[in-house]
Amino acid sequence: MNPANRSEQYLTLFRAALGQSARDGEALLRQVFLAARGSLEQDFNRAPGPVERAQLGLCVKLLDENAPLMCAGFPALLRQAFQDKQIVSSQFGELAMGELSHSQLERMDESEVQERVELARVLQTVQGGARPSLNELSAFMSSLQGLSHVKPDRNPLRPQIYLSLLQEMLVHAELPVQVRISWMRHLAAPLGVALGASYAALGQRIKSYGVEPLRTSTVTSPPLRPPGRSAGPAQLQRSGGDVAKATSVLTLDRLRQLLATQAAPQQNVAPDEAVTQFSGELDWNSGPAEMAPTPALEEPTTDFASTVPAAFEALQNMNQADDVIARLSQPSLMDKAHKPESAREKLRKSCQSPAQVLSFEVMVQMIDNLINDTRLVKGIRDVIENLEPALLRLVLVDVRFFNNKQHPARRLLQEITERGLAFGSADSPECALFIRSLHRYVNPLSRIHIDSAEPFDLALYNLSNMWSEQLVQSQQTVQQAMRVLNRAEERNLLAEKICAAMAQIPDMQRVPAPVVDFLCGPWCQVMAAAELNNTEHTEDPGGYKGLVKLLLWSAQPELTRQDLGKLTKLVSKLLSKLREGLSLIDYPSVKTSLFFDALMKLHQQAFRPASEVPASSLQTATAKLLGNHHKLWLAPEEAKASGFMDMADDDTGKPLVLQPSQVRGPLLDSVIPMVSQAAQAVPALTLETLTVGAWVEIAIKGVWQRSQLSWISPQRTMYLFTGAQGQTQSMTRPSLENLIVTNAMRLVSDHSMVDGALDEVVHTAMLNSLDSSPT
Repeated sequence: MNPANRSEQYLTLFRAALGQSARDGEALLRQVFLAARGSLEQDFNRAPGPVERAQLGLCVKLLDENAPLMCAGFPALLRQAFQDKQIVSSQFGELAMGELSHSQLERMDESEVQERVELARVLQTVQGGARPSLNELSAFMSSLQGLSHVKPDRNPLRPQIYLSLLQEMLVHAELPVQVRISWMRHLAAPLGVALGASYAALGQRIKSYGVEPLRTSTVTSPPLRPPGRSAGPAQLQRSGGDVAKATSVLTLDRLRQLLATQAAPQQNVAPDEAVTQFSGELDWNSGPAEMAPTPALEEPTTDFASTVPAAFEALQNMNQADDVIARLSQPSLMDKAHKPESAREKLRKSCQSPAQVLSFEVMVQMIDNLINDTRLVKGIRDVIENLEPALLRLVLVDVRFFNNKQHPARRLLQEITERGLAFGSADSPECALFIRSLHRYVNPLSRIHIDSAEPFDLALYNLSNMWSEQLVQSQQTVQQAMRVLNRAEERNLLAEKICAAMAQIPDMQRVPAPVVDFLCGPWCQVMAAAELNNTEHTEDPGGYKGLVKLLLWSAQPELTRQDLGKLTKLVSKLLSKLREGLSLIDYPSVKTSLFFDALMKLHQQAFRPASEVPASSLQTATAKLLGNHHKLWLAPEEAKASGFMDMADDDTGKPLVLQPSQVRGPLLDSVIPMVSQAAQAVPALTLETLTVGAWVEIAIKGVWQRSQLSWISPQRTMYLFTGAQGQTQSMTRPSLENLIVTNAMRLVSDHSMVDGALDEVVHTAMLNSLDSSPT
């Protein structure tokens, strides 16, 4: 079969499979509800007491009342979800099978956390029941989509979709939380079995059309992780102490309590009032017994004064500061007992309360996530690792680090990681200078007494002063580029409107292509620039609009032959006015000369008989001109000020939207229309997901360069990026799309690394919660 025809047939089969699955949704859900009702009745008959029986009886009653309507509406919801190719949102964000951030967790109450954990358990059960046939179906669906290898997360029929829609229906039905949880527990196993059977039947039908599934060594369902997150290496480290053994298991509910803790800052007090308050909430092993006071933590010896300001002042004022910095960063001069690993164990043993143990473990995991994140160069990760003892001492007396983004220690860590993302390699002088600044002001924190956030505040203050000059220069460069690009976008949008209006002039259809390209290209830019500068609000600023009719007349030899005297008088004035207008937008002289040459040839034809003018002569100059007046255009000075990257548009790498062929078969009675089949082949990075502040890497002349998206123009036609040295790079929307489609741009980070590290801790807490018995 011709590859193009096969692609069309596969696309039709893919859409038909989705349509068939949507149509079968009502029967599938009815089967699941019937099995769940039987399971609820069995539990009702075995219930040990009246409270449990009443709760289960309510679940059965509400199931009988709501199931018919839900079953009837399920196919429409499935069809919409398949068409949009995304998980439907709910009041819980993306549900348990999606990303749960620490900021979401701190806003949840106990029942919402319980439901979130239960949903994750349900997903595990459903995936387990459907996995064998799901793996095979994913291989078929990937083949139908034209993928090079199996991508389970690109299968619109995966269990997450079904479970998300089901949960959304339960929420909209305004069922009590405990009823929803009970339903989900009893729906899990039947849903897994029903989906497994549905997947197997659909796979066989697709196979009957001669479709070959993609082959891989191992086809697995996507793991239960936040999308876009790499698996963090951090694991809970157990302590030998009794308290640590009892409390080191980090669960979602305990983490929520930590993140939601709000207390006034207490300094120079051990244990902190906030810790004491929080300990009472987390002391799940004992009653209201008094907590033993936290012993003073033994601090490592240091060459510096005991006070923080004195320590930093010593570093700043000594002529041999660089030698001191180098000495501090040498592991050979540090006693083995004071290495980060040993310090960690020593501090862990000093934890006396559940709150301290929990804070300690969360910080340990968060730091592990950061120091193992290869998006940061090793030198920066080493600084973060050296900072760990200070952070661990801090959270034992100040839990506000986790719930206050403006906490000095958290801001310091945020600045280190955010600025560190600018460096894709440690080889540049800028990166070396950045690391030296961290050695000077951050490394000493691990060697001084920490009983409050003050040392971190001072370190951040000193670093900010050091970076301020570069930051001001960078901001000025970015602001200038933004103003230039904003003006350019405004001019280009106005030029488009002027061009659309000129397209209605009859003479535009009678002149050669070079004249049309000039008028709709640079001359529209001239008229737009004059209009933007029109402070006096004149009707035709500069008289550039009135020149259009004269130029159109002069470019038609059949008309100018009739009045050679008028043409002779017009040429000098015409060329002078054209030069004046083009200078307004700093139009390149080379391109100006090319157009004038073409225009002069048209004028010369007026002095020759029509029979002597070759038919092809009117088109000879077209290829030498700008031609494409639809492209956003920047003047040379604008391009220079914004670092404009003028890349030729290349459509060869863009996916084509295939039109389905009329394949006949039993699936085709339920073909589902898709919003855009091209979206199936779009890389993970898209213009919609690219936000201001995101760090990306761009392949420029074969070299990957790291930049941050600093600005998007109001109409989203221009994008501005800033590099580590403050240099700017701007590009048009088509150029950016081309970079994404051809994989010449890749996403490094689109969110705070500190927030991401905390989100990974939330994920670990979720997994620990799944391991614990349901309540």
